[in-house]
Amino acid sequence: MAVTITIANEKGGVGKTTTAVNLAAGLAIRLSSQPGPASRILLVDMDPQGHALLATGYGQHNAPPAESLSALLTETPPPSVQRILRHSVQYPNLFFIPGNRTAMVDASRVMPTLMANESRLSRAIAPVLSQFAFVIIDTPPTMGDLLINALVATSHVLIPVETSYLGVSGLRELQNTIEQVRMHFRPEIKILGYLPTLCDEQRSETQEILEELQKRYPGSVLPPIHKSTDLAYAHSSHTDVFTYRPPRQRQPNQLASSSRATQEYAQLVEAVLAGTR
Repeated sequence: MAVTITIANEKGGVGKTTTAVNLAAGLAIRLSSQPGPASRILLVDMDPQGHALLATGYGQHNAPPAESLSALLTETPPPSVQRILRHSVQYPNLFFIPGNRTAMVDASRVMPTLMANESRLSRAIAPVLSQFAFVIIDTPPTMGDLLINALVATSHVLIPVETSYLGVSGLRELQNTIEQVRMHFRPEIKILGYLPTLCDEQRSETQEILEELQKRYPGSVLPPIHKSTDLAYAHSSHTDVFTYRPPRQRQPNQLASSSRATQEYAQLVEAVLAGTR
């Protein structure tokens, strides 16, 4: 059964999509030599903007509403998720559910009126969980049914935290949301870790914020991800950083190249594998 990881933070611009895309791609590379389902990764993009889909399945990321994620969330019964799965353009063992921006915006408006609206994603993907090692779920930067569905469907939460005072102060709302989901739906949800993102060593407060995170969440703060032109250029090229900056000669399961961004996301992949065993 797949390990499901939701990338969540109710603040925008903290690196959720960058983390979802590069974690999914990194796991796909790292597990590529495993047999059958043990090598397969599924990316689910719950953000109507669909930026994670652009980086994972560019050119194939969009689908008619009836064949997209919005149909899984709003139709009763939902269509077959197996039928609408697509391959990533970069990795044969990375799959995604195509989106439709307009339909997802509509779905976010309609879902509060539907029966069992909090668990629609969970029920829709349940038939294929045995076919994947990991399911990575990207989320919108707002509280609402799309985020709640992602949390109800998950076993683990990974929380990117921008290394700014505002980024740290906004975590309480998310923790309250997670506690509510634990209480009513998924008591077994684990916080996989807090991932400092957009670290800028030139800013004097960065180290103070990292130390504050360690005090608040001892043992749960992951190695930081620094600001990087490679990450920005990979995103604008509609791909992940491992594809954008590959090693000169990639060995089986090798992630990191000379690029610092690949090294840091490779470290995250290893931390996720260790934390979900």
